[in-house]
Amino acid sequence: MIKILIANPDEFEAKGIQWLIETSISNVKVILGKNSLETLTILENEKPHILIYEMNIGIDDSLLKVIKITEPAIISLTMEATFEAAKKAIDIGTNFLLIKPFSPQELLHHVQTQIRDVIHKHLSLTTEAKLLGSPEIEYEDIFINGTKLASPYIFIAFQLEKSYLLSKLNSFLKEYSFPVKPLIFPLSDMTLCVFHSSTSINWSEICQRLLFDWEQREKESICIIINREDHPDLTLHDKYIHTKKMTEVTFFVGYKQVLEFSKELQWQFIDPFLTPNEQKQWIRFLNEGNKEGISDFLVTNFLDISDSYPDPGLLRIRLTSILAQIRRHMKSVNLNDQFFEQEYLHIFDSILYEPVIYRIVQKLLIFISTILDAAGEISKSQHLNIIDQCIHFLELNYWKPELDLADLANFVGRNASYLSHLFVEKTKKTFREKLNELRIKEAKRLLVETDMSIKEIAILSGFQNQHYFSKVFKKMVNQTPKQYRLLETIENY
Repeated sequence: MIKILIANPDEFEAKGIQWLIETSISNVKVILGKNSLETLTILENEKPHILIYEMNIGIDDSLLKVIKITEPAIISLTMEATFEAAKKAIDIGTNFLLIKPFSPQELLHHVQTQIRDVIHKHLSLTTEAKLLGSPEIEYEDIFINGTKLASPYIFIAFQLEKSYLLSKLNSFLKEYSFPVKPLIFPLSDMTLCVFHSSTSINWSEICQRLLFDWEQREKESICIIINREDHPDLTLHDKYIHTKKMTEVTFFVGYKQVLEFSKELQWQFIDPFLTPNEQKQWIRFLNEGNKEGISDFLVTNFLDISDSYPDPGLLRIRLTSILAQIRRHMKSVNLNDQFFEQEYLHIFDSILYEPVIYRIVQKLLIFISTILDAAGEISKSQHLNIIDQCIHFLELNYWKPELDLADLANFVGRNASYLSHLFVEKTKKTFREKLNELRIKEAKRLLVETDMSIKEIAILSGFQNQHYFSKVFKKMVNQTPKQYRLLETIENY
């Protein structure tokens, strides 16, 4: 197993890199170090093969000495494209220096390159003998891009819900009475068995019996995946990659079952981000406290899935897109308590790492319900004056194109004419000026932070058409939306 240490003080960035590696590369163990002391301790105890080092974490003589002793392959990350940064990277023995921002694919490419180098470096340790006495198959044939054909081998993967039980599973499989002796490959997230099989063996029946025996012995959930692919040009490595992909179906169907595949699994493409209309729908759900609507949306989009499954990675991204809407609502209703922050982080972790989709949705529904209830209590307990209530109402509803003074008057229970006079007296702005101010504020954010079209941004900001939006924007900002986006992009760059 390849050990990878991510030394990074930014917890969110570190976990994002961890998720990227673990979902893209098999047979790896990823460890996080938040500071130089943790990094030093992990280097000494775990002796990782690869170190992904964020250069602002700092390095002292002790850490540098341990790096020289343990000799991990180093990928350094920095935001400073300077000679000093490059020299520092060279001094610690960096193999690759990545300047932020870089693409996930670029980082993965360098990690995979280092893994190949590590495997070749230690190949003598794994090729002292052919695996389990089978001279026709070597380690490289399965886990490195080889050319040896998969026929007549059948692959069966054993996927545990609790990965820390893998050692028990491996012992169980070694002792189990199979009709033919398997090659057993313990990996970090599953165990793969390769059988030289004839068509007369009923592998489905054997696996159903093994499933029962395992659960009787350990009382723990397991899913068994049988890969029956029989394409004449399929290599052992191809079949391993296909089998690993098949194990990801447990994200949708759970464990305690035997799954069989006779052809390569193809994911159905989905847009991982909410559309403008869906964003608008979520804003309305949260502002109105519509728990039923939220539940229906989550069930329809994430649980009512069968046969043609979307890529679990894209589905997780889509869930984080929803979580971003929830986060924005939390800020708008002043839910800044430490409890809600911790719960938010817990949900974020669940979206990244929870092995089954229905549990993520269940936790998300509970969290949203808690947020909406707390927001309702805040609304009841706060004694806002009329104008504060008006502004709060506008901040929550500015995105509605049909919003007018009558809606505001109904909300605070005052006459519209009186409210209009009071609004100008207290804020020095008319109702319409304040509303447009909020809408333009949101539009400016969307212009800078997203790649949405001007038309989409106009709609999400509450304007009925692009022409009127551009007219108001130019009047208030003294620039067109397009000019504003261009200038802000140049300044930020």
